[in-house]
Amino acid sequence: MKQEKPSLSAVLEQVVADELVDLFVALTSISSPSGAEREVADFILAYLRALGLEPWEDDTGSVIGGDAGNIMCCVQADAEDVPIIVLGAHMDTVPPDGPIVPVLSGGVFRNDAGGILGADDKTAVAALLCATKAMVTCHERLPAYELLFTVSEETALTGVKHLDQEKIKSRLGVVLDSAGPVGGIVVAAPSQNTIRATFRGEAAHAGVEPERGRNAVWAAGKALAHMTLGRLDEETTTNMGLIRGGTARNIVPAECFLEGEARSHNETKLAAATGALVDAIQLGAAETGVDVDVEVVTEYRGYHLNARSSAVRLAKRAVKEIGVQSRVEVAGGGADANVLNERGLPTVNLTTGMKDMHSAYESQPLRELERLTHLVTALVRLAPDYTSRGAGRKG
Repeated sequence: MKQEKPSLSAVLEQVVADELVDLFVALTSISSPSGAEREVADFILAYLRALGLEPWEDDTGSVIGGDAGNIMCCVQADAEDVPIIVLGAHMDTVPPDGPIVPVLSGGVFRNDAGGILGADDKTAVAALLCATKAMVTCHERLPAYELLFTVSEETALTGVKHLDQEKIKSRLGVVLDSAGPVGGIVVAAPSQNTIRATFRGEAAHAGVEPERGRNAVWAAGKALAHMTLGRLDEETTTNMGLIRGGTARNIVPAECFLEGEARSHNETKLAAATGALVDAIQLGAAETGVDVDVEVVTEYRGYHLNARSSAVRLAKRAVKEIGVQSRVEVAGGGADANVLNERGLPTVNLTTGMKDMHSAYESQPLRELERLTHLVTALVRLAPDYTSRGAGRKG
């Protein structure tokens, strides 16, 4: 009697049980701060090639001064199938402040050495790889889809900005890169401007002839005193996060650098908040007789997807499919979804279960990681119902 090949659900349960923990531990054990993602990129490439897939890497690394580029892979049942959904995660983390020793205790992953765990965004990478293995090795004929792993997301989405979007053939996008229990659907995120100011004064001996100096640090301080920082309203925030200057306590500092940001879901408010910061900088310089150079960079544009968007409806149905209550959320920060939406690809950002990202308390519940892996397969299976292209076939 011929034995029936296992279904997707059976294979997925087996792969999750056998490999997901080890896969997550292996990924988070790899240090991959922005610009140094080579080892984790090689891990992903080897994993996908072992499944018989053909991932490719672009030249973003050489363009931005990093050691790895963005990785893409098309997973398709037949050569004529056109992918209809791209699923994304980023390979980099914020800089770790020590070793990463992931341990699973009480059903939760943490860094046993203290410091970040790297769940942002290794949780998503593990879920995508594990789900892809299940979908490739089961007997069901599934829709074609694309995988996207980006570099340098933590540095103002640098990696995805250098991606050749023409390479993406899908009609919908899903990024897995938001904190909170699985089920959250980020439908809106703000725009962000970075503001950099370099105050240039005149050095002098602070005790012998301070009158000859023009204090650049004082100018920066005056500028800060004129600023309103923090949450300006429900849509807008500002911050000054970097300041450096001076060479010694007994020298009037000739230079001081200041860097901050403004974010808002409203472009008019963003412009006003940015303008207020620039005005404060220029006023501080004028009050102290110091020159100043100001640079304003738009890092990314915000997006807002309405409830009828195909990407939103697909995400809601997929979340329901795995037995979780969906939540529509508005983000306070940016993700690769910002750039993909700006370029015309409707993309939602989904929560992955990670907690306290970027901190020494960062953690990842195993149950949430398992749910995320199941959610990936639900997104792929259901995607054909939410595009007009009609590519891909359900098993």
